[in-house]
Parts: sequence; structure tokens; C-alpha cells
Amino acid sequence: MNYSIVQLNDLPDEILMMILRKIWNIRVLYSLIGINQRLDRIACDSIFTRYLSLVNRSSNNSVAPLTNEVLNRFCSQILPKIHHHIRRLDLESSTMERILSTTNYPNLHQLGLFNLHEKTAASLFTTELHVCLSDLTDCLYLLDGRFSQLHTLRVYTVHHSFTHVIISNKDKLPNLKHFSLDHEFDTDLYDDLIVPLLQRMINLEELNLYLLISRKQTIVDGIDLKKNILNYMSQLKKFSFSIHSNIYPDNEINLPSNDDIQNTFKDFKDNEIISYVDNFPMSNKIGCRIFSYPYRWIKYERITNNLPCKSFPYVCEISLIDKQPFEHEFFLRISQAFPNVKMLRLENEQPQKKKNHGDSSTTTYFHLTELHLLFAHDDYIEEFLTDSKTCLPNTVDLTVEYKAIQRLTENFTRSTTQINCSKLIRLYLYEDDDHIILDDMKHYFPRAEIFRDS
Repeated sequence: MNYSIVQLNDLPDEILMMILRKIWNIRVLYSLIGINQRLDRIACDSIFTRYLSLVNRSSNNSVAPLTNEVLNRFCSQILPKIHHHIRRLDLESSTMERILSTTNYPNLHQLGLFNLHEKTAASLFTTELHVCLSDLTDCLYLLDGRFSQLHTLRVYTVHHSFTHVIISNKDKLPNLKHFSLDHEFDTDLYDDLIVPLLQRMINLEELNLYLLISRKQTIVDGIDLKKNILNYMSQLKKFSFSIHSNIYPDNEINLPSNDDIQNTFKDFKDNEIISYVDNFPMSNKIGCRIFSYPYRWIKYERITNNLPCKSFPYVCEISLIDKQPFEHEFFLRISQAFPNVKMLRLENEQPQKKKNHGDSSTTTYFHLTELHLLFAHDDYIEEFLTDSKTCLPNTVDLTVEYKAIQRLTENFTRSTTQINCSKLIRLYLYEDDDHIILDDMKHYFPRAEIFRDS
């Protein structure tokens, strides 16, 4: 072991990080914490500490608790040292009490519990439950009668829902008063699963929905919401929603205008409702976004050039996608509309049409930490890396195709992109071959840890 640590100490940070990223996080922490200051610093990086699965998984994917030796070291030495970095924990039920009582977890947002017996779950979650589920059908199983006393349920799903298995339970849920559903993936189960589930919540007082929906012919608008959901909830006092519908019509249809959609909300008096329509004729797709304002979610997906002129101060993660180019003025609007954005993902293969028109304003992203440009045209990589167009903070991880950034930086010599490149702290490069020579790039990204992938 000592010989291995000596060998690791001889490696540069970026090479060591590349090796350690291929190892299970808890093994990195268990092996390196407490060895020396340098390995402590590397092991405490958020890459290894923000998500911990403190369970043993077998080859058949069954879950068992950690051994006492490993558990003792984590509880006595490791968790108190990294507790403020942890955002997600997966725990086995027999060890969860000890781990959760070891220290405080101020930034914990997700908790996965395995081998949790039904009686234990029922005793833990009697009236209020905030839960992260695999997919939408798990929500139906959760509400099959085992948690009949719940008055507050907040559900966040983490995977696509591909199954069309429908649970036939139609029993009402009279005790449920507050329900939130955040489903961040396209689903075609809105009519067959989500609507029937909501219709069971007859005494609901507060409803929050974040949905991305795929349908054949009709979008979700105010008429649809009132007919299929609100008319079943006579006690409802607060309704917040962000719903994006994509329809893929079999035949040519009359495209609804923004005014047509907005008029369907004329009876919604308690909130300002904002709506807009995006037409993608080359993809045979029509998109429609409807949401209540002020906007309460931390994510805003699939932003197009039709983004309304509003402020979204709570949003910290956004994705930009369109079949029309994003010009510099659009990015000025984005930085103003989302002043606290931390993660930005862009997908657009269309070149800018006005890139040389000389708008002198610089876009500033004060809190940006993640920038994903893997599926972006070169013009948008240039937009973010040119210092006269964009001012990046000193906190950014950039994900990009190697050949694209090589072109845009003129083989890592271009002066107008060097300032922003020197601010990057991590650079994730994707390339089809192994011809990336890291030594040729280090001078251009002096602060960045550089990672390669294919």
C-alpha cells in the first residue's frame, strides 16, 4: 500500500484525477483520506464527494450494508471531513440511522434508501414525504394505499418512463393536500398515467407540476388543464406549473398562435400565465411552453429564441436548444433573465448570422460553474470563449469537442480566447481518436484539470 501511495504521489494532478475517476468514489475516499495533504485535497474534490453510495453492491445488483470496518472509518473520519460537499447519499436501511446521525449534511438534496421494509417506511413517512423515484410508475406504486395518511408528497423522477404498465387502482386519496411532481424527461404517459393519478386527489389544496410531455395531436393548454385536472379538485387553492408539450402530428394541423394559447387561460385569475409556441417544421414537431409566473423551479429546459422577457431568479440550470441561430443579443437576454444560472447546456447546429455585426456589450455570467457545448456549432463556442463577447467567472467546468476548441483557439494560440480559457478549472474533451496531446494545451488552460473521453 505504501509503495502504491508513493507511485500515486509521483503523478501530476490531472493524470491522477483521470485514474481515480474510474474508481468507485467510496474506495477513493477510504484509500486516500488521511494519507497526506495533497491526496486529501484531491480526494475531497466534488467529483468524489457530491454523490456517495454507502452500500455494497453484488454482481447481481443486490444491496448489502458496508462492512463494520469501512463503516467505522467513514463515520469517524471521512464523513465529518466532507459532509458539506455531499449532495446525494445512497444508504442501506440497517446503517442509515448511524450514518445520518454522524454529522450534518447541509447540502444534501437526494437520499436513496435500500432494503427498506414496508413497516419501517410507513413509520418514517407518515404525513409528509419528499422522494426521488426511478420513474413515473413508481409514483403509482407509492400511492397504492400503503401511505394513505400522507398529506404532503413531493416527487422527483430521475429516469425516462418507458413502461406502459398501468396500475388499475382508482381509489381516491382524500388525505393528500399538497402534491408536487417534477419529471424532467419526455413522457407520453400524461393522459394514461399522470391525469388519472391527479384525478384521485380530490381534496388537494396545492399542486405543483413540472412536466415535459409528448403527444400526437394536441398540446396541453388552459382548457386541457381545467377539463382534465382542475375540475376534479374543488379545494385547490394554489396551482403552479411549468409544462412543455411536444406534438408530432400525423397530418398537417392549424398551428395555434401565442394568442390562441393565452386565451385558454382567461379563467386563471390567481397567477400570471405565460405561454409561447415553437414550430420546428423540419422535424415535424410543434412545441408549446406554458407556465405560471413567478417561476418557482430551479430548472428551465429547452429554451428557444422565443423566451419571454421575464426574470427567473430561482433558476440555476438551463438548456438552450433551437433550430434557429442564437445571436449575441440572445445571450445578453439569457444572462439578464437568469442572473443566478450555474449550469448552462447548449444544443444548436445552426451558425450565427450576425456574429460580425459588432454589438459591443459583454455578456456576464456571475455564478456559472458548468458549461456544456458538446453539441454546439463552433460559433457558440467562440461566443463563450471570446473575452470581448463573454466574461466568464473563475469557476467554470467546460465540456466540448476537442477538434472544435482546437479550431476556435487556432491550435491553442489565439489571444482573444485565451483570457476565458485561462479561467477554466476543468476541461472535459471528447474525441473519437487518441490524438490529444495534453502537454500542448496546458499553457493555454493553466488552471484547468483536463480530462479526455470518447
